[in-house]
Amino acid sequence: MLILVIGLAAGLRFYRLGVWPPGPYRDEAYNGLDALGVLRGEHALFFPANNGREPIYIYLVALSVALLGPTTLALRLPAALIGALATLPVWLLGRAWFGRAAGLLAAALWAITFWPVHLGRIGLRVGLLAPALALAFGLGTRAYREGRVARRAALWLAAGLVYGLSFYTYLAARFTPLLLLLFAIYLIATGRRARLWDGGRVLWFAAGAALAAAPLGILLLRDPALILGRAGQVSILSPAVSGGNPLGALLDNVGRALGLYLWRGDAILRHNALLSYDAVLKADNPIGRPAFDLFMAVPFLIGLGWCVWRWRRPAAAFLLLWQLVMLGPTILAEDAPHFLRAAGILPGAIFFPAIGLALLWEWGRLPAAPRRAAVVLLLAGSLGLTVRDYVRYAQQPDTAFVWEAAAAELARSARAAPAGATVYLDRRFPEGWPSIPFLLNDRATTPFDPAAGLPGALDGPTVVYAWPYGALDFLPTAVSAPARVIIEPGPLARGDLEPEPYSLYTRYEIAPGSPAMAASADFAGQFALRAAARLLAPDTLSVELLWEAAAERSPDEPLPQVFIHVTGPDGLLAQHDGPPADGLWPAGGWQPGLAVGRQYSLRLTRPFDPMRDQVEIGLYWPDTGERLPVVDARGQAVDDKVVIRPEG
Repeated sequence: MLILVIGLAAGLRFYRLGVWPPGPYRDEAYNGLDALGVLRGEHALFFPANNGREPIYIYLVALSVALLGPTTLALRLPAALIGALATLPVWLLGRAWFGRAAGLLAAALWAITFWPVHLGRIGLRVGLLAPALALAFGLGTRAYREGRVARRAALWLAAGLVYGLSFYTYLAARFTPLLLLLFAIYLIATGRRARLWDGGRVLWFAAGAALAAAPLGILLLRDPALILGRAGQVSILSPAVSGGNPLGALLDNVGRALGLYLWRGDAILRHNALLSYDAVLKADNPIGRPAFDLFMAVPFLIGLGWCVWRWRRPAAAFLLLWQLVMLGPTILAEDAPHFLRAAGILPGAIFFPAIGLALLWEWGRLPAAPRRAAVVLLLAGSLGLTVRDYVRYAQQPDTAFVWEAAAAELARSARAAPAGATVYLDRRFPEGWPSIPFLLNDRATTPFDPAAGLPGALDGPTVVYAWPYGALDFLPTAVSAPARVIIEPGPLARGDLEPEPYSLYTRYEIAPGSPAMAASADFAGQFALRAAARLLAPDTLSVELLWEAAAERSPDEPLPQVFIHVTGPDGLLAQHDGPPADGLWPAGGWQPGLAVGRQYSLRLTRPFDPMRDQVEIGLYWPDTGERLPVVDARGQAVDDKVVIRPEG
């Protein structure tokens, strides 16, 4: 059963790992950039970029990048691998504290619960904290119960070493000394002092922890800003966060943090799914998915009540203290409940529903078959909700926005540029989106400043990625006719504080020489058209239009509008209207010998019928609606549109 659970955990974390969620997000990309530095020999105990990060995950990413190259999958592989393998220490800890049934059920819940599944699918260091704590506390439990002196000392030392290493995972580990202090006070208060001091148990643990944590501790003591920098930005003690009322913010955050288990979870879409995928996503106050779904609500409450009732048992007391202390990082900061800052409550929080399910599994007042079937059905229902919600989450357009998928698409497009092509990037892209320099690490590109223009004439195959909201006059000045320019708008992007999505970039693929397509039509002696169409699917049509001006045009000279109509006996099946190349080529950049255009994808209202349907293309003046005539070689008007037949 444990092997099956580990396999399930791996499947939920590895399936489409480099694609769901989209990305990589900038925090993941910073890990990748530092990992590339590690591979170049730039080693560190603490990486200061991006508000500072502990090192273990970055070194694991370096190994992954060395194997897989600079990819999204390489960034996330360590999180998925450790998240799946963490099922084992969760099982061991649950079994040691609450029995075999609870241990196996805790492992199953770790495998299928949405929160730990998501932490195992994103390339962030936070996913290492819970496995480290589970392993450290599991070893500590074994040491606490071990009777043989030599073995006991070795286990305490190992527990201390693992615990000390947890400080190299994620910043919330800095709250764990308070947890251990409170538990020591609890043991003393309940008459268990001897178990702590017999044979120097605590000293062995402390020695191991100090040995492991000392290098990082010394570094942070020498430069306290590494500790306080990010904390100062998000702390409720900051007036900018609390609005000048830190006590009110504290009380509000306590309620929000306690509600994360069953009521409302993290409402930041990057960290969690939202309860509604239609209305709530656009709301001012979105509602995050709680840590546990409806199937686990009653088992959670039963397990919580059992621990409160049995608080004199060290395992129950430690679990309650674990939750109270490790909620601290999210209670004391903005955006509570924050599922990254609160990740230190894992895997402890998993044990509450595991206890509830174990009590049902072993409840002697019911026959074995129905109670065990009930446990299986509850787990299956929870698994079903996790899968449903994650599939929806991963494919939401808003999820692509918050994970900066458009920047990753730019990098993938640049990597796929034609062989031998020179790739130019507006420097705002590699400077503003770290995923771009990471994903393009082994692909030669040239950044440029639009104000200074492109560095020299574009004599060979070239791909330019430009910011579409500034001046683009540098493009036509660098292109010499004859040439073909294919323009492709980039995907939509939207920053966290930006109200509306926008196309992140425009791609210009420039090839010297005349286009291979023959001219399809001459519109009033002003523009020549080359056109082709093909069916991508029965109801999807791709249309490529290349426009060439008969004479140079001034920037102030108006441009006609393009129409594409797909028609049939039953009327219009699809249409597109806009300026040539959708206005993405400067108005003053049209010149003879320069064919500029783009491809359009049109979704039809029904499958295309080549026997009855056709594609009509033409030009018209937007102020009057008057169409430009199609003329023959003698300049005589023959029609007001050109008709083409799709291939395929």
